[in-house]
Amino acid sequence: MATFVVYEKALEVAHSLINKETASNTTLSGVNLGCGLIAGMAAAIVSQPADTVLSKINKEKGQPGEGTARRIFNIISQLGLRGSYAGIGPRLVMVGGMTAVQFGIYGHIQRALGATKSTTEVKQEMPKVAEVVSLLQTAKY
Repeated sequence: MATFVVYEKALEVAHSLINKETASNTTLSGVNLGCGLIAGMAAAIVSQPADTVLSKINKEKGQPGEGTARRIFNIISQLGLRGSYAGIGPRLVMVGGMTAVQFGIYGHIQRALGATKSTTEVKQEMPKVAEVVSLLQTAKY
């Protein structure tokens, strides 16, 4: 979910810098890949601590009688904030790259289907949609 939010926000910024109506397909693909890279890196940063804890849980055996919550608490205490981001570099490259490619494909599919409006443009049209709905509700058939 957060990945799409970051992607859409990055796309809004990118579209404020270029004219998407006159931009070439290569430019639009580059924008999608770049925004996807930003979204993927954000996702990697957000999910890294949980992934590190999960890796520790799978790697090490717990103490006899130790519950799951206590075990997670002990691992987090041992790692600290800095330790929870161990291995972030390769993860940024991996997740960022994969997400960039996914959003590159996503952008091509959006263009092929004609669904290229940004969330800001859709929000601006919402009052018009509400007005049409209101007219349809008051109209007599």
